Amino acid sequence: MHVKGSGKEVPTDKIKRVDRVKICFTLGKNSVVQPGAKTLYVRISKPDEEVLVKGRSEEYTFTYQGELLQYSIKEDVDYQNEAQHICLYWNHRASLELQAGLYHVDIFDGDNLIGETTFTLK
Repeated sequence: MHVKGSGKEVPTDKIKRVDRVKICFTLGKNSVVQPGAKTLYVRISKPDEEVLVKGRSEEYTFTYQGELLQYSIKEDVDYQNEAQHICLYWNHRASLELQAGLYHVDIFDGDNLIGETTFTLK
């Protein structure tokens, strides 16, 4: 997304215009899952497979299937077994250089990979 001076967000695929990455998805209705607080982790990987993170310390990691992984976004949600639309943002820092190519997005809930997608920047 590119944020204009007015504050309006507009989609872009141009590296020089990216101010943030907006990730929207729906947690589906599911009567089998235990309702309550859920912590979601989103990993955004650049074309060179480096994960976009706020920092390299263990503070920005989570455990997935016994492996310690870094995350780009962490969000706590109150899931009550009903469909819930969620939008999360990763803000681009000027000190981080983005690169052209295919980016991968993975969404996790604990030991479960619950969603994945890709997007391309030029």
